[in-house]
Amino acid sequence: MGILTGFLCLLCFCLLGAKGITRKFGLSAADNFFMKLHKPLSAALLIIGLIHLICALSLIKTRHISVYLSGAAILITLVLLITLCHICRDDRLRLKQHRLLTCIMLLCIVLHIVSYSIDYGNYRSAIADIHLSGTDFSRMPDGNYEGEYDAGYIYAKVQVTLRNGRITHIDLLSHDNERGKTAEQVLDVITDTQTLPVDAVSGATCSSLVIQKAVENALTGGISHE
Repeated sequence: MGILTGFLCLLCFCLLGAKGITRKFGLSAADNFFMKLHKPLSAALLIIGLIHLICALSLIKTRHISVYLSGAAILITLVLLITLCHICRDDRLRLKQHRLLTCIMLLCIVLHIVSYSIDYGNYRSAIADIHLSGTDFSRMPDGNYEGEYDAGYIYAKVQVTLRNGRITHIDLLSHDNERGKTAEQVLDVITDTQTLPVDAVSGATCSSLVIQKAVENALTGGISHE
């Protein structure tokens, strides 16, 4: 939903910007068409932008702060632009303010897209870096071992309980994800089969990998809390 509303916001902004192009090149028919769409598109951009923000708030723990700062700057600039256009009676001054704020908004949009692209790239790299080699825990001392793995968009922290060389229980202490809750089933599979790694849960592959990596980290580098 967040990605869809983001693309819709970008589409609205591009359609609003088209008016400046049609006016510059003297395309009167197209300019009149986009002028009629200007107010509805502005309202749509504001409404969709707010929906986008609401959708994104649930993901705040898994996104870099630059993505949210640039997104907030876009929304603030849009509100300021709409407000000034309505309260300013001087056509010349209003046009000047409109152009300035539009340029600022364009810059913020570019920063937002770049920030998101870098953040997403880092997430994909973190997932690609996951290598589950397995570990022999049959001779490990009894205890509760904690481990975690942070892939950016997905984070998992677990506590693995070992008794007599067997995993008796795995507590999922934290699992930040978007649509990967079903991946938590891998913990029961690990406990039942006493093996690691196990097959990823269909439809939640990335979360499955992150959770298993957290378990592996617990067994290879975790500190016993017993």
